[in-house]
Amino acid sequence: MQQPAPPKVYSLSQVAVSIRQALERATGNRSWLIRAEILKISAGLGQKTVYVDLVEESGGSQRAKMRGVIWPSNGARILETLGDEASTVLAPGSEMVFTARIEFHERYGLSLFIENVDLRHMLGEMERRKQATIARLKELGAFELNKRLPIPAAPQRIALVGSPGTSGFRDFIAKTLRHPSMRRLHIEAFASTVQGTAAPKALIDALQAAEAGAPDLIVLVRGGGSKLDLDCFNDFELCRKISLLGIPVWTGIGHESDLVVADLVAHSYWKTPTDVGDAVIRVLDHVTNEVHNLAAILERTVHRWLEDQQRELDQFGNEIQWSSQAIVRSHSNAMRTMEMQLNWHADRWLQSKNHVVESLAHQFDRQSRQVILQRRSELNNWMKAPFRSAQQQLLLQSERLQSMERSMASLHPEQTVKRGFAILSHQGQIIPDLIGLGPGDELEIQTRTGVARVTVQSIAPNDSKQKPEN
Repeated sequence: MQQPAPPKVYSLSQVAVSIRQALERATGNRSWLIRAEILKISAGLGQKTVYVDLVEESGGSQRAKMRGVIWPSNGARILETLGDEASTVLAPGSEMVFTARIEFHERYGLSLFIENVDLRHMLGEMERRKQATIARLKELGAFELNKRLPIPAAPQRIALVGSPGTSGFRDFIAKTLRHPSMRRLHIEAFASTVQGTAAPKALIDALQAAEAGAPDLIVLVRGGGSKLDLDCFNDFELCRKISLLGIPVWTGIGHESDLVVADLVAHSYWKTPTDVGDAVIRVLDHVTNEVHNLAAILERTVHRWLEDQQRELDQFGNEIQWSSQAIVRSHSNAMRTMEMQLNWHADRWLQSKNHVVESLAHQFDRQSRQVILQRRSELNNWMKAPFRSAQQQLLLQSERLQSMERSMASLHPEQTVKRGFAILSHQGQIIPDLIGLGPGDELEIQTRTGVARVTVQSIAPNDSKQKPEN
């Protein structure tokens, strides 16, 4: 059986050459019109070879990525074609439409050799996207939403959205804070990039942060630029966000002749950031003038009112003076009459009261004498009563002591012996019974006639028992 031939082994260069030849046959060495976003670009366009990292993104993820090459001669032609737009178009984050040949090199791999930039196609594509954004926003009714919000009479708390350090940002600050009128404003800056594909998302975040601070007004500024520079302000999501904000938005994006979509959905728009600053100052000047006018009107009104009140006060003063004098005279006459009547009645009343007082004095003198005599007799009796009671107690106690003395004398042992009893003692102590004694103990028996000393020989218990009574 014949063995299969071993597979052919190709060198890396052979594979690379095959890829290059296949690509040349497929492309026919012709130029392609390509749209891609610049991720990174080296310096020296028109003077040396420039390398560009190109990318296509969708939904936040990369769909394709290739390297672009611009020869010095092509770079000079591109600079001539773009003119003042070169720095905007050829910048990281910008979307570019260009013609290029697709080549594969055995050592450097696949590259796009960029020949020129199609500016007209880029502008046409930008205008197409702008008109599509306008149509979608009209369907949502977004153009009138922010315009319906009322502007405060004196917008002093302003949220400024833009790129700090740019001319537009500085122009607005200088116009408002350094204005000769020296209006009192509080401006809070919310930084955001204002150019490139990342600008719409950054601006949306800055607007959300500004709205959270509840300012009187949100001002969105950019310091001018070409149509390509301002393309981010035609982004649908950004413009939709502006229309839905609950704070009025004023724009000063620095456009040339036509308007960006952000201007159309904002509450009000001006051509430059300086114009927006002038508008803020005009509103404050108008409010200030109204306040001054109202203050002048109020001053005149108050002055006239004070004059009228002064006249009425003077008139009332005269009337009060005349009336008070008449009242004082009338009351003076009445007081004199009352004084005379009071003197006459007082004399009669005092006379009658004097008689009463004299009668009461006599009665009091008699009654006081009787009371004194009665109280003196009672006092004498009270003073004698304790002595009588004490004498009675002393007699009673004396009798009790004599009775106790007689009882003690009759109970004395000598008297007991005299009545025929004997006293039994052991070792000098009188004993009432024989408990605790034994044979050999010596006892003393005291009688009326003498003392006997005896020795115990034996002790017999007493068996006699007391018979119970019937």
